[in-house]
Order: sequence, then C-alpha cells, then structure tokens
Amino acid sequence: MTIKYNTRSGEYGMKCPRDKCKNEAINHRRFGILPCRSCQESNKIVAKRRYEFGNLRKIDRVQTQRDHHGADMLQPYDRGKANPDFFKQYPETVESYGVKKELEKT
Repeated sequence: MTIKYNTRSGEYGMKCPRDKCKNEAINHRRFGILPCRSCQESNKIVAKRRYEFGNLRKIDRVQTQRDHHGADMLQPYDRGKANPDFFKQYPETVESYGVKKELEKT
C-alpha cells in the first residue's frame, strides 16, 4: 500500500488495497483501511442462503425423524449433573453411570 499526502485536507491517505485500483482507500474508525467505494460496489458478495427444504412434504418427513430420534442427541450429563431426560429414555444405563441416588433427589 502506498501512503500519500492529501494537500487539500492536510491529511495522509492510503491507496486502495486492491491491486489494480488507484483511488484513495477509506479509513474507517472501527474497521481500519477499506477498499474505495468503486471497488466495494463492483465486488458485492451475494448471500446464497437458501431455504432448508423446497417442499412441505420433505419438511414434514424431516421433522418426524427429528421427533422420533431426538433422544439420540441427549447426553447423560448436563452442566455436571445427571440429565433426567437421558435416563428416562435409557433406564438400563442408570446403574452403569452410578447416578441412581442423584436421580432420586430430583
């Protein structure tokens, strides 16, 4: 980057950080040196966010799967304490984790 002195305002300015541009860069308080306005306008980033699913039938099917298999995402401990929802779904694991007394308190 090239630093140049602006004789009109008496300030030092910087050349645009883009390779082929000769305009003056924008000096932003928070973000620092930014490309000039013409470079920003010519290189707009288009958000390519699409909907998760295109039709209602697929949405319903996926939601049904999430409802049926939601227990698979449960963890035995939540913030250092036994998770009662996990042990309701998997009661055979209570003794192997040794949390029977802790679950009786809740």
